[in-house]
Amino acid sequence: MNQTSVDYLNGRLFPMILRFSIPAAVSLLITAVYNIVDRMFVGNFVGTSALAGLSVCFPLSYMMMAFGLMCSAGGSTFFSLFSGQKAYDRMNRAFGNAMVLVCGFEVLLSVFLLLLPDPMLQLFGVTETSYPFALTYYRIVALGCVFQGLSQLFCDFVRVSGKPVLGMCVTGIGAVTNLLLDALFIIVFHWGVAGAAAATVIGQILSAAFGAFLVFSGRTQVQVSAPIFRPERRLCLRILSCGFAFWVAQIAMAFISLVYNSQLGRYGGDIAISVYAVVSSIMTFVIMPASGISQGIQPILGNNYGSGHPRRVMQTFWLATGLSVGVTCVIWVLVLLFPRQILAAFGGTEEMFAIGVTGLRINFCITPVLGFVMLATTFFQSINRPVPSVLISLLRQVVFLVPFLYLLPLVLDINGIFFAQPISDLLATGLSLGLILREQRRMTAPHR
Repeated sequence: MNQTSVDYLNGRLFPMILRFSIPAAVSLLITAVYNIVDRMFVGNFVGTSALAGLSVCFPLSYMMMAFGLMCSAGGSTFFSLFSGQKAYDRMNRAFGNAMVLVCGFEVLLSVFLLLLPDPMLQLFGVTETSYPFALTYYRIVALGCVFQGLSQLFCDFVRVSGKPVLGMCVTGIGAVTNLLLDALFIIVFHWGVAGAAAATVIGQILSAAFGAFLVFSGRTQVQVSAPIFRPERRLCLRILSCGFAFWVAQIAMAFISLVYNSQLGRYGGDIAISVYAVVSSIMTFVIMPASGISQGIQPILGNNYGSGHPRRVMQTFWLATGLSVGVTCVIWVLVLLFPRQILAAFGGTEEMFAIGVTGLRINFCITPVLGFVMLATTFFQSINRPVPSVLISLLRQVVFLVPFLYLLPLVLDINGIFFAQPISDLLATGLSLGLILREQRRMTAPHR
């Protein structure tokens, strides 16, 4: 067995958290670049209606990530738990079954999306002016579902094998490719949104290919053999159950994108939808570092929990919380100080500035708490307690948020839409803190 040199059980925690979290955070930020770079190029070189078309398709990226993350997060969690138990054969089967699940779900998603483009775009809230741009982008990006899922899977398993920098490179290769091809296809060839979509899919293909090379050439802890890809019903159900919180979070975000597009289109038209494209892109830069730190500590939590070291598990969580909140604060300050400059980077017009400057500041007013909420969600998933994780995601992204999106604009007009998320996040923070403290008492009680 190709063992990692990382001492999860006795090594110094903070350096280990940094070692895993920084590459994971960079990797997720790189993933975010796929959509953000497309928007920046399209907003600057094609126009506002085209940018609105891409924003309408934003739920598509959440749907693609939902199934990939569910399988990869669940599989890699059990990979770490089995590693802590020194159950090496079960580690390999966790990878094989997760890969089979990713391929199956993502292929079915591609077929579903390609068969129903018009109903899905209507559901996404497409407008008459943005429809032709949205349809072009949708049809091409829908072809890349399986590559998006596989690149996430390989990235996660390379990382939990003790090689976080190589895991970062899996997504990095695709992002750099996307950036270069966006410039070529949009600026040089004038392919517009079709060029943006093609660049995204080609980047995903290269990421998946490099990840497959690392795993199948024996450069990770995974030992590949035909039997590990034989689906085991019980293991597959455990993987899906463990990663289900990620599916809920992503699908909830896709659903919320629909509500946002509908409400923003009602109160501000294509301009407001374009502003939301910028808001959601910048929010990615807040969520991804926090998610990266969460993913970075996953193998530390899993190995220590599997080996029966609950106090070290909680010590890891609270150290990571301080780091996550600190990083989030930096982005928070930048958004509050420079909203106009951020909008300008996406081809902002005076009409966008009129809505977006205030909208950005409102939406990000309590952003630092997200560092804690994101960590709490992944913490429960990492120790194979999916119910609290699902509860936090569902309440934050749906139960708390949706009523505010409909009620607040009645009083505050369009700014009410931007106030909905911070209020929901504040409520989710209180819930997360209560659940974490209860879990800490359970884990560290004397009978443990």
